[in-house]
Amino acid sequence: MNSAAQRGAILVMAAVAMSLAIGAALLAVDLGSLFHERRYLQTVADTAALSAVNDPSSAQSIALDAAAGNDYVLPGSKGRSLIAIPGYYDTSAREFFPGGSSALWNAVQVTVSEQQPYFFALGSREMSATATAVRQDIAGISVSASVATVNTEMSVLLNAILGGMLNTSLNLSAIAYEGLLGTAVSLLDLVKAHASIGTVEGLLDADLSVRELLDLSAQALQQKNLLGLDATVVDTLNVLALQVDPALRLKLGDLIDLGLVSGHQAAGVDLNLLQLLTLSAQVANGDHFLNLPVLGVSLPGLVDLNLALTMLEKPSIAVGPAGLDASGGWRTTAHNAQWRVKLDLLVGEVLGGLLRLPIYLEVGAGEAWVEAIDCRWPRDDSEVTVGAASSAARLYVGDVNPDAMTNRAASASVTPATILNVLGLLQVRASAVVDVPSGGDTLVFTGPFNAENTQRVSGLSTTGLFDQLLSNLDLDVVLLGLALPLGDVLSAILSVLSPVFSLLDAILNPVLSLLGIQLSVADVSTFDLSCGAPYLVR
Repeated sequence: MNSAAQRGAILVMAAVAMSLAIGAALLAVDLGSLFHERRYLQTVADTAALSAVNDPSSAQSIALDAAAGNDYVLPGSKGRSLIAIPGYYDTSAREFFPGGSSALWNAVQVTVSEQQPYFFALGSREMSATATAVRQDIAGISVSASVATVNTEMSVLLNAILGGMLNTSLNLSAIAYEGLLGTAVSLLDLVKAHASIGTVEGLLDADLSVRELLDLSAQALQQKNLLGLDATVVDTLNVLALQVDPALRLKLGDLIDLGLVSGHQAAGVDLNLLQLLTLSAQVANGDHFLNLPVLGVSLPGLVDLNLALTMLEKPSIAVGPAGLDASGGWRTTAHNAQWRVKLDLLVGEVLGGLLRLPIYLEVGAGEAWVEAIDCRWPRDDSEVTVGAASSAARLYVGDVNPDAMTNRAASASVTPATILNVLGLLQVRASAVVDVPSGGDTLVFTGPFNAENTQRVSGLSTTGLFDQLLSNLDLDVVLLGLALPLGDVLSAILSVLSPVFSLLDAILNPVLSLLGIQLSVADVSTFDLSCGAPYLVR
């Protein structure tokens, strides 16, 4: 090939290469423009969704205003559109459900679109971006019978009962219990104290021993370096960790229900240490079932008490949003356990004999649910509306059937028991059954939102209950083998029994309070409130 032909071929190749380079450059400009516009549309969608979720009922107008603030003007020259749809976002399923009942709305999904023309190619391309924002105010609730204070006599009961649940022998002072009662730790504190768990979800799902939970709590308190923290609280936790049965294990997720919120939303929820310890001990003792052996508890100079407990349902603490879910159930609900409690009260010398009073209770569960949250500024001016109910209970005097503590299918049956035997000469037999009605109410809480923020669901007081029980006693009196007419001795017997029944408040209430229950009464606490800022979920 001659030189002229070679030069011609090179020129052709150069022209082709130049054309390809120019084409690639033009394509790059168009693609870069599309990419830039796509990012811009996503920013518009994100901003509009975050703004609109603060008031889903006005989502469209708010989203349009937010878009205009980003120079996204409708309809514009590019056929722009913006659609804001309110709905419900299920955080567990990570799915957005458009429309539905406005009472369920907690999210807004915004979609923006436009026709983006090419600079060098012919025509245009439709581009769109979608953002979903969620805003949830969440409350932490518990339903129980609060242990308000701990005195020396009550600490005796606490040591016996809590020690039994922890499979050890405790000798903690009232001051030690008061320290636990007055101190709280958050889920985030526990996560930070754990060497390998990095999330709240991981903490709730971890298989922990009660000993590990106590160690974590102590480390968390030390890391927080709380102002005014009493060192005896950490010492108490360390002592308990050394004494507790290492075989007792649980998942905090079996105790704490986050409902529909994510772990990071619930991270700051504070948990009272005494409540956390006692409920954890209950759950760790078995799956929905706890059966303690009879405990001998003495209150000096007053009474000997033998106590047996059976838990039929685990207790729980709940954290989550207000309102009903898509199936019509409350989104955030806490339960306390159903219990069967058996007590034998042995009172010293009465009329020359020993008075024995066998008491058996079937105590229904309490329940609380978050109906509404109205966040305000400052936060303590906010209102949390909680519905609550305490189930009915039944109280027996007498000897119950042997399988009463473990029979889930039927209530107990009772037969008369000998409650007073004076040298075999005088015997008094008694039995009674009293039904305790359920109670319910709607409670409105304002700040401060902590473990002490507690209200009580109306129910029958224990004083009225034991008066009612006393008046319903079915008595048989036998003297020297002969049945006596009740009229002749009833007043004398009742005068003996009345002070014994008055002891039940002093004995029974602390026992039930530790377990988180009271007779026909539910103490409801709104122990935490988080007024959430909007956040994007996709």
